[in-house]
Order: sequence, then structure tokens, then C-alpha cells
Amino acid sequence: MTYAAITMAKVDENYKSTAIQHLLKIKQVSLSNGAKRVRIATMQSGSNIGKILMLQFFEDMSKAESVYDAFASDTTYSGLIKSGNFEIVQRELMKIHLECGDFSSHEKLKYNSLTIGTSDGPQIEAITRFADVLTSNGAITAAYGTPFIGDYADGKTHIFGATFTSLSAMQNAYDAAINEGAAAELYKGTSVQRRQLLRLLD
Repeated sequence: MTYAAITMAKVDENYKSTAIQHLLKIKQVSLSNGAKRVRIATMQSGSNIGKILMLQFFEDMSKAESVYDAFASDTTYSGLIKSGNFEIVQRELMKIHLECGDFSSHEKLKYNSLTIGTSDGPQIEAITRFADVLTSNGAITAAYGTPFIGDYADGKTHIFGATFTSLSAMQNAYDAAINEGAAAELYKGTSVQRRQLLRLLD
């Protein structure tokens, strides 16, 4: 079983480059203490444009606990929090139902489409087909889960993310999902609340 933490922070514009450099160091702390994958990104769309996200993936919650224990004693992390220019505004902990694609790919990942939707259940069959179409038509990886801690932990909200090397690859993948009927099938049981574009920084 895989779990994920999505952390969003508001950053003073004049401090953003410094914050990103600190986060890249903090990413290594996370990987050294139990995270299996970490991505740093900025929001490129919607009402949270400009905010920074850290996405961390763990094999189990004990690994997540080890990472956050390490953060508590890390001087880079404490300096970032105490700077007065960096404010964590949201954190979701998720149970991951699906991961697919080539996680060993060395291609430069530039974008992540992050979709938040609601449904009475996780719609595993429909989301699996949707993810398979995306990863066969331009997406490099895809992951899907349900928050169990945080603002979206209502049992009906689910989060899907897919990574891409370019915006054209993303467009090709979503066009294929429409043309092959995977999107229509998914939308029968799921209401998309928002889809946001993230620019990956590492």
C-alpha cells in the first residue's frame, strides 16, 4: 500500500527562489528518511496560483512518521518555517489506490495535472482505464488516491495526478481520453471539481 502527503504553502514572492532551494534540500531529507518519491511544484492555475506544493509518497505511514520526525530536527526545515515568508496553508494525507506508468523514466518531467473530483466510491475500474489511456498517449506516470486526513477527507473526494514532459503531451493524453471514451466513462460516476496545472521544479 502507498500513501501520499500533499503540502501547500504560501510564499512571499521575494523569498520564493530561496524557499525553493531550501525545499530541494528538504526533499533529500525526506528521501533519506523513508519517502520513496518526492516532487516540488508551483501552482500555475486556479485560485492558488503561485503557491508551492510538496508531494511525498510513502510505502507505509511509519515511513511518513519518520520523515516528519526528521523534519522536526532539521535546521533547513525549521529555518524555512521561522522565516516569516513561508506559510503552510494546507496538507492532505492520502491513501493511494493506483499508480501506473514509468516511474523509472529519466525523461525530464515538467508538468503535473492535478484533478480533484467527488464520487460515492473510488471508481477504481473507470479511473484505471482513464490512467491507462493517459500513460499510453503522453503521460509518464499517474497516481490516484483518497484523502483520509485534511480538508478533503470527507470520504467522497478523490485526487488524481499525472506527469508530463510538455503541455503538448498533456493535451495529447487528454484528447485521447476523450476520443477513446475513457473520460466519458469516468465522468458517469465522478464529478470533477477542479483541475490544476503544476509546474514541476525538480
